[in-house]
Amino acid sequence: MTNMRPDQLAPPRSNATKPTTTTVGVLTIGQSPRPDTLSQDMQAVLGSRVRVIERGALDELSETEIQRLAPGTDDYHLITLLRDGRSVHVSKRAILDRLQAQLGALEDDEGVDATLMLCTGEFPAFSHRRPLLLPQAALYGATIGIANGGRIGLLTPLATQVEQARRKWREMGVPDAEVVVANPYGDDPAGAIAAAGAAARDAGARVLFMDCFGYNLTMKAAARHAFGRPVVLARSLAARLLVEMID
Repeated sequence: MTNMRPDQLAPPRSNATKPTTTTVGVLTIGQSPRPDTLSQDMQAVLGSRVRVIERGALDELSETEIQRLAPGTDDYHLITLLRDGRSVHVSKRAILDRLQAQLGALEDDEGVDATLMLCTGEFPAFSHRRPLLLPQAALYGATIGIANGGRIGLLTPLATQVEQARRKWREMGVPDAEVVVANPYGDDPAGAIAAAGAAARDAGARVLFMDCFGYNLTMKAAARHAFGRPVVLARSLAARLLVEMID
């Protein structure tokens, strides 16, 4: 048997596997890529091993085609961003088929491992082969749990969304949610959010839910400063839920 020096010995085999990259799709009701900080805020939670691919319901549509998607009086109102930074109002009903098509593209063309819908609204079941997170129920449930019987305050972007928000939270067993309007896409979002946070505090809310993916981490800080109590941000909590799905 040949004697070998320690530096000539082969290194021990390891059962550890090399880190692999997970690819997740994020599906926005507007255009991709979003011009705000949403991807960066989510990437900070997801980590460097997760690659994010964006698709939007309004991708490849002309200005005229987007205008045709505006909500009518009885439609469920949504607000979102275009690629150039402008905000637009769309009807949920009018974009469902486009969301389904973009979800299929994320799975079939991009090969994503899971997809997150970037909207806190309620959606019907979509056809999908990979895990899909429609986050409304989980986000609302977590907020109810944090409130622990206390009153819940809600920030919503549009006055036209106030009644639909109250109706949904009543269905979730929350009859007295304090809904306050603060547009994340307005001229002074930080000021509007600070005022809304103070109003929710004065109304006796014990936890504040920022009920739109347009609210970012900077806006959460403004809300937290004004509200002085726990604040739940949709985009960061949804990213944490997505980690649980793919980890």
